[in-house]
Amino acid sequence: MKLFATPKSHFSRKIRLLLDHWEQPYQLIDVGNVATADPTQFHHNPAMQVPVLEDDGVVLLESDHIASYLTRKLDPADRFGVNTQQPDILNARAVMNNIMANEVKLILAARTGLDPKPHAYFQKAEQGIRHGLRWLEDHISLFQATQPSYADFHLICMWDHLDLYETVTLPYPQLRDIVAKRSQSAVIRASHPLAPFDPKITVAPND
Repeated sequence: MKLFATPKSHFSRKIRLLLDHWEQPYQLIDVGNVATADPTQFHHNPAMQVPVLEDDGVVLLESDHIASYLTRKLDPADRFGVNTQQPDILNARAVMNNIMANEVKLILAARTGLDPKPHAYFQKAEQGIRHGLRWLEDHISLFQATQPSYADFHLICMWDHLDLYETVTLPYPQLRDIVAKRSQSAVIRASHPLAPFDPKITVAPND
């Protein structure tokens, strides 16, 4: 099983957290600079995004599709609620995915030499992040179950990435508290964007 990703990717980390909680071995292949406009660097993903999963001849794109596939294969009981149909949870995950996607726009703009601040397109992206975080803070009850869920994994990945890149300020104490509590788990800390690689993971060149 190969996961084409980057060590700091928040979308990829959602999958890594599932695999790590399942204790499922996999090979993480670092695709390198995600600002590159070359599909071959992303295991021929035409969207030029990570993650991409390769498993027993199956190639899957997009983190939530990958999560659903892996859950059906490795965790039919769906302990983390990956395939839930609860509208509130699906909405929360959509909000977090949107925040993460908007953050990528801002990061890649700056990384490729474009100041995002003067442009209405990027201003809307930043506002989308802020409005999304406020919505999540106002719906904190969705994250207060005893056991972590796939929605919690979204939150952790989103929050740690925003915190790392300082994309926006984070005056959301309830969200911060949930992330801090979940991050007491060694399994979750192991995939933090600044953490060294877990020795179970093999990092190989992209071929």
